[in-house]
Amino acid sequence: MNAPTHEHTDRHTNTHTSSPTTATTAAPAPEAIPPRDNDLARYDEFAERVRELCRVSPGVQSALRSGLGKPVTEVPARMHAALLRPGLIRENTESQGYADTERAYYAVAALIAARPRAQRLAEAPVVPAPRTDEDTAGTGTPAPAPENNDGAEPEVPDPETGTRFHPHGTSLGESFALAVGRRSPDELKSGAAESRLHLLVRQDLDGVHRMLPGVFRWLGSSGITPDYACLLRDLTAWRYRRDAVSTRWLQAFYRSLRRQEAAAEQQPTTPAT
Repeated sequence: MNAPTHEHTDRHTNTHTSSPTTATTAAPAPEAIPPRDNDLARYDEFAERVRELCRVSPGVQSALRSGLGKPVTEVPARMHAALLRPGLIRENTESQGYADTERAYYAVAALIAARPRAQRLAEAPVVPAPRTDEDTAGTGTPAPAPENNDGAEPEVPDPETGTRFHPHGTSLGESFALAVGRRSPDELKSGAAESRLHLLVRQDLDGVHRMLPGVFRWLGSSGITPDYACLLRDLTAWRYRRDAVSTRWLQAFYRSLRRQEAAAEQQPTTPAT
């Protein structure tokens, strides 16, 4: 009985003391951050664990970077040690597509280790993404989830730099478009970035792995942090679902460019003096 009486008293007091001139507007509740898809959460965890190892051990970072652009059979022994001793990749050789999945993990780990110094310095420790019920990092070939990059989908912040990623993944195509927006408008007019993306999506598995280090150097020089988890998922599926993945990259690229151009048109122009 005491609780209802107390609640009634509080309501009565607030009604009695408030007035149109003294009432204050309550601050809006913070927007809830939508969670990542389950198939991306485990890849997010892998990327964060690699970043953490690079933060605490320059030797590990150097070991992972030594495998940049190389197939698994050609990376130095120290890269195997850096990935496998901490258990970052679980062995599941019976799984379909395991070799492609393993190669994708090695490639993304090397790309993370080779990211620009400015991005590394901007890092802050974060809580890793929760594991899925079946902690199967490095096993199987998950189907790429549909991506909605048409502006309506909410985004989640990347723990490394605050870049906002879509819950279904921010594809490399959108990262290309964001890089174009950061660079000279002449680059878009010349079609250099567009041509580079067109070449990338036409590659077979070996070709896309060869091109990625150069692509990521270009993105890094533009101040763009890619969605490593989304890339990892897409690389594991590249051999058998390249058409679906490349279509999503191209669609995301052009949709993002359209949004950036529309936003630029809405910016007020400063009259010449």
